[in-house]
Amino acid sequence: MKGYQVETRREGGISGCAITVPVSFQRAIGFEIGSASRGKDCGLLRDFATAGVAKLPRDLVYPPDGQDNERVGTCANWVSNTKGENCDPAVAAQVPTGAELILAAGPNVECAVFRDAVKKTFGPEFEPIATPGSCYFVEPRHRLQIEAGATANGGAPGKWHADPNKTYKDHRQTSFSGNPGVTFRSTDDREFSLYVSPFGNLGSRGHVRFRIAPERERGIDDWDRSRTVSAVDVARAHAVMELVMATHFRVAR
Repeated sequence: MKGYQVETRREGGISGCAITVPVSFQRAIGFEIGSASRGKDCGLLRDFATAGVAKLPRDLVYPPDGQDNERVGTCANWVSNTKGENCDPAVAAQVPTGAELILAAGPNVECAVFRDAVKKTFGPEFEPIATPGSCYFVEPRHRLQIEAGATANGGAPGKWHADPNKTYKDHRQTSFSGNPGVTFRSTDDREFSLYVSPFGNLGSRGHVRFRIAPERERGIDDWDRSRTVSAVDVARAHAVMELVMATHFRVAR
């Protein structure tokens, strides 16, 4: 049966464990132990929870792959405060030829543009979801969330390079498969972004973007809010954008 174990850690050790077993979209049965001094105490709680759940009717609890919340499919892994009403698992879509057509096509095509590159670079556990205006790639552990887009409505990449309000830092101008682009970080280092022009001009409206940010990992109670994007993930983001631009935006302009 499906359950969620959360460890509370203090000063490098485990100070408590809790296991939640969902029985509906709104309700769950909880098992908890505090003042745990050794990792094996979480194992004891797990044994206790297993014995308790075994006494419940099978139709009351969820199997390991069961949908236990009101979000649809992969949307359950989206880190968002909404109930997921604006989220749908991305469906397969044919990527048209030409930057103008790609940028006008919408979220499912945006997901299709990035799908292979993300899976190849970040791993097969990342699955795309479509929301109004963006495609996200999410994974069950919540360690990292990816936003990707290719749109004619989001402004020119040069807008983020200029950054008149100094919202970001570490602005750098670069290129991906011959397409000019910019990279930058949020001031707290929590997010890394790449914006590229598929038209060969940073001042032209429309862009291809890729943004990554670490999230609170499932199963960890005392998440480090100062965690920043790693150098490894920055390198992976560059690799994704290079592959995307080489695959879908190499048409002569």
